[in-house]
Amino acid sequence: MGNRFESALAVRAEVVAPFYYHGLYARDGSTTHPAVITDTALVFALRAALLGPPSALSIEARYQEELDRLPWRASLLLGEDNTLSSPVRHTIDVSREGGFHENMQKNIFSGNFKNTFFVHEVAVGASYHGLLLGPDPFELLHTGEFVLRVGVSRMGMVVLSRDDETKSFNLNAATARLFGRAIPESYRILDTIRVSRPYTKAEAIKELKCWRNARDEP
Repeated sequence: MGNRFESALAVRAEVVAPFYYHGLYARDGSTTHPAVITDTALVFALRAALLGPPSALSIEARYQEELDRLPWRASLLLGEDNTLSSPVRHTIDVSREGGFHENMQKNIFSGNFKNTFFVHEVAVGASYHGLLLGPDPFELLHTGEFVLRVGVSRMGMVVLSRDDETKSFNLNAATARLFGRAIPESYRILDTIRVSRPYTKAEAIKELKCWRNARDEP
C-alpha cells in the first residue's frame, strides 16, 4: 500500500443506497444523524473494500488498535441539508449479528430484548465532504470513483469521489483522544462523534499525522 499517510485528498461521498446507525433514540427504535459519516466508518469501509476483513473479530471494540493497523486517517464526512427516510422496520438475527454471546443471551432471557425495531435511514442523494490521508484509493483502483458500504450490516452504499471544492475540514475530537491528542470540539453529536473547529487542509493534515501509536516511526 506504499508509505503510510503518503497523500491527502479531499473526497465526496454520495449516498446511493440508504444506511443507518443507532445514533439517536426515537419511538420504537432509533434515528441516524444525517449530517455526518464518521472518520472511523470511512477508514473501516476502505479496509473492507481494499484490504479485506480482519483475520479475527473482537467482541469488544478496540478502535485505537484497529486504527493503528490501517494506512488511512480521515476527517469527519459532513453534509448539509441531508434528509432521512420514513421509519423502516428491521429485525435482528441474533445468532448472526450478535454472535449469541453470553451477554446477549442474558438480555434475551431477561425480556428486555426485542428483535424488531424501526430506524430512520439516511436517504439516497445525501452527500458528504471530508479529507482522506493515506494511500490514494483512486490510484490503487484506477478509477475516479468507487462504492463503499457503510452503516449497520454494511447495508448502505456511498459513491466516493474526489472533491476539489472543499477547503476546510472538521476532525473527530473523539478519535484524536484515542491517540492522546486533545483538540477542541465545537459541538458533540454523540460521545464518539465530537466535531472540531474547521481546519484548513494543511492544518488537518498536520494533526492527522499525529494520530499514530508512539512506537510508530515518524
